[in-house]
Amino acid sequence: MTYYTGQLDGYKLRVADIIMEYVANDNLTLKVHQSQKSFLVEDGRPDIHIKVHYGKLPELNLTEKLFDVTNNGGLWALYKNEGTYEITLTSPVAGIEPYRVAIFDTDFSHGDLYIRPTKNSLKIKNGELPCFDAVEYPLDELILVNFLSLGRGVDLHACGVKMGNQGILFSGVSGAGKSTIAEFWKKQDVDLLSDDRIIVRKVDGEFLMYGTPWHGDAKVSVPDKAPLKTIYFLKQSKENQAVQLNIPESTFRLIVRCFPTYYSKEGMGYTLGLVSDIVEKVPCYELQFTPDERAIDTVLCHVESIT
Repeated sequence: MTYYTGQLDGYKLRVADIIMEYVANDNLTLKVHQSQKSFLVEDGRPDIHIKVHYGKLPELNLTEKLFDVTNNGGLWALYKNEGTYEITLTSPVAGIEPYRVAIFDTDFSHGDLYIRPTKNSLKIKNGELPCFDAVEYPLDELILVNFLSLGRGVDLHACGVKMGNQGILFSGVSGAGKSTIAEFWKKQDVDLLSDDRIIVRKVDGEFLMYGTPWHGDAKVSVPDKAPLKTIYFLKQSKENQAVQLNIPESTFRLIVRCFPTYYSKEGMGYTLGLVSDIVEKVPCYELQFTPDERAIDTVLCHVESIT
């Protein structure tokens, strides 16, 4: 991995106008991945504050398991305790015990991240403090997804393009062609916000789409935003055309392309309501496209015809 900088006592990231602050305890330092560089900010009151600790993990009370992806090859599990949520990250490489644990309050605005020493982390020079990436996958996105689900927005599998003052969303599941179409847009006079993850929030009655640090193969991650005007659901085809979708079909497609909190009745209720609101106000189409630049001409012509 390529890192922009290291040996920091703390830093702030602004993602979708949400400021996440990471502060290191006195026995470690922090480093920032290259993909996070453009999201760094110096000012602003943090919406999410995270204290990072290194050493022995706290005693956990993992009684009520809400969600667990470790049996399917994932890294994390989420538990609910009295007044807190506890996230554990485990990996066969690091052993049975979690290598990271995050404990958050019920609105995910304050938390503590604990990093356990492993064989790799102990390989440091004499006199140096260990240095870690606090937002190592998948923790940062998981924290923000839970924060968003409490009435603040939704994280989507999508490529986002800012064309003038309008945002065009190309949504698709993994392998649908988000990074492919992003490579074509790189050659156009537009601003790419992300090729894989886009956050949508409703601000003052308007839907805004935001770039995120979590890019795909095209490696596009820009801290910009644009009013959401059109949604295209990607489908690779032998021809290029945009087919308008009705509201029920659009709702279903957007739901399966977002990151909802299945384990939270409150979070799911909000996400379903937000998605329904989006598709009622933003026109949605299935973009049947060939894997070449002719698809871009089709989109440009279509956008011009509907605006």
